[in-house]
Amino acid sequence: MATFHRARSDEQREVRRQSILQTAAGMLDEMPVAAVSLNELSRRVGLAKSALVRYFESREAVLLDLLSEAAARYRAETAETFPGWVDPSAPAPGRARQVAARLATTFAAHPMLCELLSAQNAILEHNISVDVATRFKRSSRDAIRWLGEQLRVLLPELDDGRALRAAHMAIILAGALWTRSRPAPALLAAFQADSSLSFMHPAFAEAFETAIATFLTGLLAEAADAT
Repeated sequence: MATFHRARSDEQREVRRQSILQTAAGMLDEMPVAAVSLNELSRRVGLAKSALVRYFESREAVLLDLLSEAAARYRAETAETFPGWVDPSAPAPGRARQVAARLATTFAAHPMLCELLSAQNAILEHNISVDVATRFKRSSRDAIRWLGEQLRVLLPELDDGRALRAAHMAIILAGALWTRSRPAPALLAAFQADSSLSFMHPAFAEAFETAIATFLTGLLAEAADAT
């Protein structure tokens, strides 16, 4: 456990803030989001809880900032790869399946992002102020718009509105399917004991690819009908 002196400059405060976020990220390697507590986080960082809340008003605020940073890393790591996601000569349904496969692969490669997305609505968006909520939702809006713009390039048959809907659904599916692919031990034992229940325990990447491919194909058909 580190022990810090009081941060007096903006640079020192940013170093402290990043230390808190890195420590929280490390805790997520050991435990689910619901188990992360402000008391344990402050202990590991080496700050009194009263000092830690000068940087983040609650553990939810910490984790929302961590989610925003995880989303930024996803964008940075995938931005230059998008042109290679599809065969431009393929028909639209084929390109939709190619996009779905790459979305599934890239989200699966960012487990902390998926873990935090899975807890966003039920846990992270509670116990926060209007200021924190507004800042996070604006960050989310920008991230979804960015993904929508990439999808629009790969699937130009979609207009801006449908591409935005596809991006939003990709985020929703990533969180929902991540949760279902990682059941509690008792549920996992039940799935293993009764093969008729196995469809309720989907592999994340496979389920995500199938679901988003279906959604994209539906949007393409909707766009074609509208012309």
